Amino acid sequence: MSADSLFLQRMRALAETELSSERLVLEPLQAEHAPRLFAGLSDPLLYRFIPQDPPDDLAALTARFERIARRGGARGDEVWLNWAIRQRDGDYCGQFEATAAAGGLVDIAYFVFTPMQGSGIATEAGTAAIAALRSGGARRIGASLDTRNLASAALVERLGLGLIETVVAADFFKGASSDEFRYELAYQGDAS
Repeated sequence: MSADSLFLQRMRALAETELSSERLVLEPLQAEHAPRLFAGLSDPLLYRFIPQDPPDDLAALTARFERIARRGGARGDEVWLNWAIRQRDGDYCGQFEATAAAGGLVDIAYFVFTPMQGSGIATEAGTAAIAALRSGGARRIGASLDTRNLASAALVERLGLGLIETVVAADFFKGASSDEFRYELAYQGDAS
């Protein structure tokens, strides 16, 4: 089996694994999470710096989560790892996403519901997810984000990612051009 095949196989297994930290449980995302996450993901403030909009309704979010729960596209060249973030007291507070591709690259993204922002939830969830991704063989963890999203830039820096590139006019959405920062954290050697 090739190194890429082995890596993607590890990521598929990880996509079905519950992660935990001191205050949080990261549950593999399923369609059943849609009712629990809908209100938080419906907040337009979460979408200021991304070319995505809040879900139209619960049915649309459920359908999206059903696609995500397949854990990858038909070509099989990437794995989607998505977790619902739940506080140990039972309240859901966000979502953590990772897309693994050949070569050991994993790109991350995240939503922390607006009332919970600034509480360390994203840092704690990101730390748990990155540790698991690293243990699964990730060689590079990356994140691309709008340069206006200073809170997200501070988060990825706290997670150990370093700025490697600024892409001018990387995207155009919501009536404006968007420049992007590209952050990465690279590991030497094999994680296994």
